[in-house]
Amino acid sequence: MAQLFVQGVAVSWESVFAGTGAGWVELPTYAFQHERYWPDVPAVVGDVAGAGLASAEHPLLGAMVALPGSGGMLLTGRLSLRSHPWLADHRVRGVAVFPGAGFVELAVRAGDAVGCDRLVELVLEVPLVIPEQGGCQVQVHLTEQDQGWTVEIHACPDGSESWTRHATGVLIGSGGHQSGVVDDGVFDVLGSSWPPAGAMLVDTSGVYDTGEDFGIVYGPVFQGLTKAWRQGERVWAEVELPEAQWAQAGAFGVHPALLDAVLQTSMFAGLGSTQTTRLPFMFTDVVLRASGATRVRVCVTRTGSDQVAISVADTTGASVLSIAALVVRPMEEGALGVGSQDLVVLAPQWSDVEFAGEVPGTGGWTVVGPDAGAEYADLAELVTAVEGGTPVPGCVVLGVPHNPEGPVVGLAHEVTVWVLEQVQRWLGEEWLDGTRLVVVTRQAVTTGSDDPVVDL
Repeated sequence: MAQLFVQGVAVSWESVFAGTGAGWVELPTYAFQHERYWPDVPAVVGDVAGAGLASAEHPLLGAMVALPGSGGMLLTGRLSLRSHPWLADHRVRGVAVFPGAGFVELAVRAGDAVGCDRLVELVLEVPLVIPEQGGCQVQVHLTEQDQGWTVEIHACPDGSESWTRHATGVLIGSGGHQSGVVDDGVFDVLGSSWPPAGAMLVDTSGVYDTGEDFGIVYGPVFQGLTKAWRQGERVWAEVELPEAQWAQAGAFGVHPALLDAVLQTSMFAGLGSTQTTRLPFMFTDVVLRASGATRVRVCVTRTGSDQVAISVADTTGASVLSIAALVVRPMEEGALGVGSQDLVVLAPQWSDVEFAGEVPGTGGWTVVGPDAGAEYADLAELVTAVEGGTPVPGCVVLGVPHNPEGPVVGLAHEVTVWVLEQVQRWLGEEWLDGTRLVVVTRQAVTTGSDDPVVDL
């Protein structure tokens, strides 16, 4: 302990505090023990003014700019499963597909930028696949016409220069004109007379269990349809946005997951009831009257073999959204693009393989690892041997340490560090560029009910 000197004389600390009532206390073991974590917050759009753009102030669009000469307007953004993880909950034939409701939201936001509050028509031409890695740029292009604006939505994957047009439409100012949906007291029912008298409750308990039959799988964010009733040609429903998305709902005109769940109600009106993948194709006369909804009531009226009209209200019956016509159509084979199979989430499938003799073309095997029977304990020993004249092997089998009885947490760190060190060493040796590395685990995954997992 450091000494205290007063006028050159050593004085104890006890004498300094004598009579003051002060005493010694134990200090914490860690005076400054930090805990770091990464908060789970949605991606935010940065300041784009320095690039000569204006912020679009929208979760899907980052910036917008007026186009001199043409008088047009361009809104831009970028979509990815990292910046918009909820998009991963909308999958078609195994890949994440931007929902048709999302295109409606993009068009409505574009209309706001030019003073148009009525989407006369929106045709979805090509599904937009969101890649599992990376993302895609999105552009919404507005061109002024005599009585409104045309809208085109294009997208381009990261690293590509090929743009695809996914949707086209027409926007106008309604001038107080209501949409083409015939009310027939619909909003009265959606308000005070809820649930509708005489309507029969529909069992919706398994609605999200059968999505794979139609090629569409809805994750938790898109599972907003909670109740439905059928009454003649009409279906009434309650739809709710999952609570995790409420914080973002106010930034949208209508959250695409909420609107998608509204569109799902059409399956009870007979749309999408066949064993084919049916997606939204055309929206007609879409008018959004209230934004930021999280709970809504819906009326879907069958108006054709593949067409419905949709009215949406809040829990008081006040109008939120109306769609004069939604047309769906079967999705053709290959509609997700030639390369879409590369984006499918992979899953292991096990097949019995009969093996006998040497695998041709390997140029010899070398086994590396801590287990008995390995020729080298690690890659460092192999490197030393090669430098001493041992031929470079054509294939190196790296056996991951096998510890079925050890403490899982400690071994997880130990084994992961060991494998990382080996792979880093592998990547650092130029003479191994022509050699294949095979990493082998044992009893770390299951191939069936009679093959339990007993290791990390």
